[in-house]
Amino acid sequence: SLGDVPSGCTQTKLELSQEAVSLLAWAIDQMGDPLAIGGFHSNTRHEVRYLHIKGFTEQWNDDVKGRLAAMDAAYSTRMGAAMRHAAHYLQHQQADKKLLLILTDGEPSDVDSKDERLLIEDARIAVRELDQKGIYTYCINLDPKADDYVADIFGSHYTVVDHIAKLPEQLPKLFMRLTK
Repeated sequence: SLGDVPSGCTQTKLELSQEAVSLLAWAIDQMGDPLAIGGFHSNTRHEVRYLHIKGFTEQWNDDVKGRLAAMDAAYSTRMGAAMRHAAHYLQHQQADKKLLLILTDGEPSDVDSKDERLLIEDARIAVRELDQKGIYTYCINLDPKADDYVADIFGSHYTVVDHIAKLPEQLPKLFMRLTK
């Protein structure tokens, strides 16, 4: 669904997301704060791929921008596994506040899971596990139907972006609000 072009837009959800993440990464880099960027997709529980875009020690440069631009919309959304993987890197960082920001366009799902609640519950448990490790999770969801499931996963720690074309301007503002 990241490859879809929302009504009233000329860019895909993925292109809008890449633009928003790029603006946010540039702003964080200008502040001198460490930032890592990853992506993920899954094709059953046996094939969850975590994609390295930018590591904490890497500078925001053309190589990182190229990896971000090369991202593809593919496969499924096994969110809990991806959050646990990202937390593995984040928990080793020295910081007063550790924030895992999840940008998604849909609910957790995968081709091998017929029970729609199973992966929602797994993601909810992952959020609780990360909280116990001192990692604050926050979801920015681009799915207009997200109210049906996102609170089950993140409690009140989420924002649903109703007008996706505004994501590039909203994401940096939301990040600043979360880190104050």
